[in-house]
Amino acid sequence: MAWLGYGLYVYWCNPVPVFSLPPAPPALSDNVYPQIVDCAAEIREAGKLAELEQLPEYGSLQQKQEVITANKALLQKIRSILAKPAQAVHLEYQTGDPTMDNYRSIARLFAAEAKLYEQQGRYGQALSSYMDGFTFLEKVLNGGNVLHLTYCFIGSIPLFQAVPSVLPKLSAQEAESGARRLEQILATEYPLSTLLAQDFRSWLTGWQRTVRGQSMRGFRLDLPKSDLEREILYKPKQPLSKAAQLYAQMWIEQAKLPFPEQRVVEYPPALQQLGRDLVVRSPEDIALQVARYTYVRTRLRLLYTALRLEAYRKTHGRYPASLKELGDSPYFIDPFSNKPFVYRPQDNSYVLYSLGPNSIDDGGAPFPEGRLRREQPGDIGLVPNFPSRPS
Repeated sequence: MAWLGYGLYVYWCNPVPVFSLPPAPPALSDNVYPQIVDCAAEIREAGKLAELEQLPEYGSLQQKQEVITANKALLQKIRSILAKPAQAVHLEYQTGDPTMDNYRSIARLFAAEAKLYEQQGRYGQALSSYMDGFTFLEKVLNGGNVLHLTYCFIGSIPLFQAVPSVLPKLSAQEAESGARRLEQILATEYPLSTLLAQDFRSWLTGWQRTVRGQSMRGFRLDLPKSDLEREILYKPKQPLSKAAQLYAQMWIEQAKLPFPEQRVVEYPPALQQLGRDLVVRSPEDIALQVARYTYVRTRLRLLYTALRLEAYRKTHGRYPASLKELGDSPYFIDPFSNKPFVYRPQDNSYVLYSLGPNSIDDGGAPFPEGRLRREQPGDIGLVPNFPSRPS
């Protein structure tokens, strides 16, 4: 009877929770995402690409040609699927999946190819290589969650670092063509609220599996082996599950707001009793992912604005007095401040920057981009400033 009573007690503490979240994106019938995963796993000469990234202009012409030749078939394969729809097929890392370094190596490959074209004076083709890299990484993110955001964020960094050098060399037509490609990318960007909903769905599904597995432990006399395991097993799950549902809903609603209006959603008291990251991600982790997402959107918009500025200069012989002379576009808006980018023409050049995560104009002071915190001062210019490893 004691055995049965203990089993019933554990079973009562562990009813399988049911959660309500926005529906997942509808499945694509012609999804090429598995081919994207294959591409990331097929990268060759990854070590050489990492070494070339540290050299001016990605090394010599011969060094670039060697790694591009080694990956010629891969580049062709990637370009054959860029125009096709893609959507992440699973939300958790699985053994054998490509890592962040795989996706960063893909970006380095496109950057090396672009630098090769730039060295040969083929500036339009160089820009096209960069755009292919950005398109590939946007497809990696589509339909995914924080895992895929991390791939996109880390992978984009080599492209953001390399692309500014080609901009002044473009013709008006080449700059306009690049801007149109960026418009297509930005117009179909994956919403932050959907990304977070997918991430919560992954976490809460894992929590359901955990609770389901625990519910029968008492009948098997599978006793907890640590204080934390004991606390989790015996704590009633209904308050925890309700708190997790509310926490997820509040974050998803925050993600629909402009970045400067968003607020960090703290753990509800019921979840705080279990420590960090046991039911859902911690507020600090989610806030970092929101900043990463906004960072990538900001840099793509900065690049778009710079392309429009170059097209204007090549057509009119000068940079515009203000961004208003370029016309209206939602992509002249800084996602971090929800206001137009700061822009000032200076002789034959210009100043262009985002206010960064603190949404304050720090006079163009370089932003230490390895520190994506809301209170971090500094402004995000067209050329990245990475004094340390990216966060």
